[in-house]
Amino acid sequence: MSERTDSAGRDSSRLQTGLDGLDEIIHGGLLPGRSYMIRGPPGAGKTLVGLHFLTTGACAGEQSLFINMGEAERDVYADAESFGFDLDDVTLLDLSPSSDFFAEDQSYDVFPSAEVEPQSMTDTITDRVVDLDPDRVFVDP
Repeated sequence: MSERTDSAGRDSSRLQTGLDGLDEIIHGGLLPGRSYMIRGPPGAGKTLVGLHFLTTGACAGEQSLFINMGEAERDVYADAESFGFDLDDVTLLDLSPSSDFFAEDQSYDVFPSAEVEPQSMTDTITDRVVDLDPDRVFVDP
């Protein structure tokens, strides 16, 4: 199998993360069609990695989807802007507890996902992915 490279010698079949050092270590980027989990404590930079990944794709003309389940939407945009990210070409699906998604049920309980996962949230995510057909998706729980 031959490796496709771009003008900088990077494997063009891979998805660049937008983090040059990481892309170098992982031979040009992430393999397409796979899922990756970024782990770490709060403040470790998981969301920043996701923002780099999504905005790099958006700058290349790829459809990028940010699924937010934690912070208020305004905070996501404010945090991104404070780090110099432009999310104009990134679609945000806001499923945070403060979003309108939960407006009908004023309570918000947390259960282990193995026990309870709201079907409506799963349907919302599936519908958006089917409608948008994104090239890149980042889920920030």
